[in-house]
Amino acid sequence: MTQTAPLRTATTDAIRKAADDILDRGYAVVKLTDLDARNLRTAISTAVEFFRRPLEDKMAHGSADHNYGYRPFGIEYSITPERPDMNECFTLWSSRLDLIPDAADIDDLTGSFLDWRDSLAPLVKAVLDLVAANFGTAAAPEFEKASYLQINYCLPAPAERDLLQDKHEDGHMVTVLHATAPGLEIYPYGFDNDEVLPVLPDTDEVVIMPGSVLTALSGGKISPLYHQVRNHGLDDRQSIMYFVNPEIEEPLFGWIDSADGTRADIREAVQNAPSMFGLPPVEAL
Repeated sequence: MTQTAPLRTATTDAIRKAADDILDRGYAVVKLTDLDARNLRTAISTAVEFFRRPLEDKMAHGSADHNYGYRPFGIEYSITPERPDMNECFTLWSSRLDLIPDAADIDDLTGSFLDWRDSLAPLVKAVLDLVAANFGTAAAPEFEKASYLQINYCLPAPAERDLLQDKHEDGHMVTVLHATAPGLEIYPYGFDNDEVLPVLPDTDEVVIMPGSVLTALSGGKISPLYHQVRNHGLDDRQSIMYFVNPEIEEPLFGWIDSADGTRADIREAVQNAPSMFGLPPVEAL
């Protein structure tokens, strides 16, 4: 069983409010402790130094399938490959440094990511356990071995490209996000409602956004939060995400019976969700 560090990321009241906000309005904003805010800042600043390296140096730390370590521009997209996300990325799955080529040469970056992950994992567990309890389930699925951190380093975009990332949902259980500059826009009233809300967390805040895996677990009671990133012509914007996936070594059933009284195993949907963005399947590593 996955072990998480003791909860230090937010107060009990903040955890309860985050769970309630996910259930009531479809997303939550959580204020971090000073220690965890420092971990966030360090992870971002260390990654920025990495992205400023020559492309050849960065490519040396990316896997052949672009799933681990550095991912260059043009691989990941939100809707169609013809409109790639306007950023390059770095990802760290679980604690698997062995999956990143020459990871020992960038231990400052991977170390800062692991510190940030250790800040987030207890927060995620505490919030999701309260959400699960609302559906009569003792605890949310374990997630650390199947979840990953990713930072997007935005690239200059043509003025005619209105969105850096097109409207999408992330296909995970939840995404925990921090962005350093404006651009994130959410659809708080569902996919079919065109009203958008710009969201910019403070320097010590993260946004928790449900994905379609949480929708499946909750029997459709919690909708995936669709979002996009507006092009404001900025030349210095980063967003760092913790993409939280349930571990799928064993059958994974929803928290609510379907109309026929059964509960479907949703593992296949969890595993294949990244394919809609041009990425390999989810694994428990």
